[in-house]
Amino acid sequence: MKPAALVVAALAAVCVTAASSRAAPATATAGAAARTAVEVRYGEWVDPARGGRKVPYKLYLPAGTGPFPLVIHSHGLGGSREASTYILTAVAEAGYVVAAVQHAGSDSGLMMGGVRPGDEAGVVAAGRAGMTADAARGRYGDIPFALDRIAADPALKGKVDMGRIGMSGHSYGALSTLTAVGQRIPALPNDTSFQEPRIKAAIAYSPNKPLGDDPRAADARIRTPMLHFTGTADVTPFDREKTPFERTTPFQAIQGVDQFLIILDGADHALFGGRRAQTGQLKPIDPPQMEIVKAETVRFWDAYLKGEKAALAAECDLPKRIAGAGTAYTKAMRCGPPTPIETVEGLR
Repeated sequence: MKPAALVVAALAAVCVTAASSRAAPATATAGAAARTAVEVRYGEWVDPARGGRKVPYKLYLPAGTGPFPLVIHSHGLGGSREASTYILTAVAEAGYVVAAVQHAGSDSGLMMGGVRPGDEAGVVAAGRAGMTADAARGRYGDIPFALDRIAADPALKGKVDMGRIGMSGHSYGALSTLTAVGQRIPALPNDTSFQEPRIKAAIAYSPNKPLGDDPRAADARIRTPMLHFTGTADVTPFDREKTPFERTTPFQAIQGVDQFLIILDGADHALFGGRRAQTGQLKPIDPPQMEIVKAETVRFWDAYLKGEKAALAAECDLPKRIAGAGTAYTKAMRCGPPTPIETVEGLR
C-alpha cells in the first residue's frame, strides 16, 4: 500500500457519507443464525456541563422488550458513528443494545478543511489535530456522559440493562476504552474522572501501548475482563509501536483479571474499522476475517455480559479455535496456565 493510501486508511470512515437521522433497518449479518431484527436510530446529545458539547450517536436496537445488555462503542481517529458497522450490527443481532458515539474534535470533521486524501502531509496534519489533550478530554468524557443519557432516556426504559454494560473501541477508540476501564494517562492529571465503573467487560480493536508510561504501571488499575484484537499488518502512520506485535502490550501488561488476545494473519488496521465493508472494496482475506471478528466478539460479550456458561468455557479454547487463521492467547485463571507469548519490549 502506498504511503498516502496508508494514511487515508488510518483515518477510518473519513469519507463515509453522512447518515440520515431517520430510523432505518440494519443490514442483516450474512450467514447468521438465530439473530434478531435490529432497528437503527440516529440522534445527538448535548452536554451543557461541557459548554454545549454535541455527541452524535447511532443506536442499534434489537427487537423485543428486553432488557438487553448495552455495548457502547468508540471510533478511531477520523471516524464517526458509522465505524465498525459490520461488528456492531452482529452484536445487536445477538441481543445487545449498541450505542456508537461520535467524538467531536477527533472525528471525520478533521477532514472538512479541504485536505485532499492524496495529500499525505495534509492528512497526517489533520490527524494530529485530533490527538491533542483537549480532543482527548472531549472524547474520554463522552463515555460517562453517553451512559448517563442512555440511563435517563424514557424511550429506553426497560430496553437497556444498565447493570450489564460493555465497551469496545477501535484504535483511538481502543485507547478510549482502556482509559474508561482504568488505564492512566500521565498527560491528563484528572484521568480518574474518565474511569467508568459501570463497564463490566471491554474489547479493544487495534490497541496501542501506553504513551510515555510504564505499561504495567499504566494498566495497574484495570480490573475488567477484556478481549484484544490486532493483526500482523496492523499499522498506521500514527503508531507509537515499532511492530504490530507491540499492540499486544495492554494484553500482556494487565494482570489479575481475564484477558484474551487474537492476532489475525495479514489483518490490517482498516479491517476492524469496517470502512472497506461499507464501500464494497473488500480484500480477499477480509470476509473470513470479518466472520472471525464478529463471532469472537459476540462470544466474548455472551460470556462476560450475559454470563453464558458455554461461552465462558469456549473462551478457554480460543487458541485452538483461531489456529490456522492466526494466533490467540488466554490469560485467565480458570483456563489454566497462560498461553506462552513473547514478551514485548518495555515489559522485559
